[in-house]
Amino acid sequence: MQPTYINSDTYHHQVDQLEEIARTFDPAAPDELRTRIIEVLGELGVWPIYCAYRERPVLTLVAA
Repeated sequence: MQPTYINSDTYHHQVDQLEEIARTFDPAAPDELRTRIIEVLGELGVWPIYCAYRERPVLTLVAA
């Protein structure tokens, strides 16, 4: 994987967000932990490759 460099302020903000997630982790809600981490990664523009190639549904208009 090639390194990617982002603005230092953005980087530190995201690290702060991840740290906050770790500090407030609730073992009773592990799905919430995953969701919050994915949100932080998404704000950085980090997405799994399948998101780029996922087929979009085709809408068909039907006359009533």
